[in-house]
Amino acid sequence: MSDSLALELTTQQRDLVLEGLRYIRSVRRLSFRDPMAPPDEKREVELRQITDLMGQLDPAVRSVVRSES
Repeated sequence: MSDSLALELTTQQRDLVLEGLRYIRSVRRLSFRDPMAPPDEKREVELRQITDLMGQLDPAVRSVVRSES
């Protein structure tokens, strides 16, 4: 992603966006997939992108993700 977009959000708006991102991340993580299938690279990329975006919105998320790695 080379294009950048700057937004000014209130704390309430940021929290709402983070809540939505957490929901989307959970849906992606918990979606049914064949356990015998090879790893889904697209799914992994999407999860990383969602987590990165969450880290940009909330630095506390970034530190939690690093400790999980």
